[in-house]
Amino acid sequence: MPAAWTDTVQIELHQLELRHAALRAADPARRRKLLAALCDAGQQVPVVVVAADAPAEGPAADRYILIDGYVRVDVLQSLGRDTVEATVWTMAETDALIARFHLEGRARSTLEEAWLLEHLASDEGLSLEELGRRLCRTKSWVSRRLGLRKVLTSEMRAKVAAGQIPPQAAMKYLLPLARANGEHARTLVGNLGAHRISVRQLGRLYGAYRAADAVGRTRICHSPLMFLQMDGQAARVEQAQSTVVDRLVTDLGAIAGLCGRTRRRVCAEISVDEMLVARERIWMAAMAARGAFGILDHEISRRLHDDRPRAADGDLRVAEQGPGDPGDRAGAADLPEHGAGHSAQRTGDGAPPPQR
Repeated sequence: MPAAWTDTVQIELHQLELRHAALRAADPARRRKLLAALCDAGQQVPVVVVAADAPAEGPAADRYILIDGYVRVDVLQSLGRDTVEATVWTMAETDALIARFHLEGRARSTLEEAWLLEHLASDEGLSLEELGRRLCRTKSWVSRRLGLRKVLTSEMRAKVAAGQIPPQAAMKYLLPLARANGEHARTLVGNLGAHRISVRQLGRLYGAYRAADAVGRTRICHSPLMFLQMDGQAARVEQAQSTVVDRLVTDLGAIAGLCGRTRRRVCAEISVDEMLVARERIWMAAMAARGAFGILDHEISRRLHDDRPRAADGDLRVAEQGPGDPGDRAGAADLPEHGAGHSAQRTGDGAPPPQR
């Protein structure tokens, strides 16, 4: 056993006890990134373990309980590795789980917090008051998360843990649906089968469910995959039918959002000293942005105002409607008395036409 918890040791994978694998939700995207990193550079961060209770016979350090690093261990096993670099915490298992909770900060989802609290309450025997005190949370915070196990069924929790339903989707859409109508939530999850649903897809299902009547809600819950297929086809058709004007409006909205984000960065995220250090670079970038936006604004204004189709009789706008109108016309003294068409009938010496 190492003397301090900061020491690292090489532990064979068969020595690990994976007791707490169910406390974390699967994340396929994160696993793929970690697999690529381990293949490229090897293990960079050690896992965290504590020594298991001493068996009836044999050394006490023969077995270790894995506290943190379940994805790393899973990837190493898939690569055929035999050992893992680990940090051994010299503390009790319960204390290690709570310490890991504090070190993670906001990395854990609400459902994973609920699973940890359920484990500490049911398996470790901690009361609500003790859980709140040791996790630095209020009693109501603990009670709300423990209440999730009463709302989500075992099948729902299993699919969240397996990664078939993202934790964000479960918290944002599945949990409100289960609270409103538990039977419909169980039916919908059951009819998803082994399909891995995304946050957006479950959001579309939940939005359509709320907007539908009783018959429509039943159909959505009994055929969620068919609804997603039809919804995807409708979205593709709508995207294909979108006009250039729609894309222009979207681009202008993105420019407005980018301007707002840049303004917040200038006002709050960058100090005056940092601005002065990079003054020339910022000034050049601002000039380029101002010039590009000026050209865009000029083109839009020209197309909206100057390039409109003209009537056959010319510009029919009232002179008072714009300051540019008087300057576009000749003075009153220069105009013939009866208009251009009537002046064409005058004789060459300027005499008026004969009376009829």
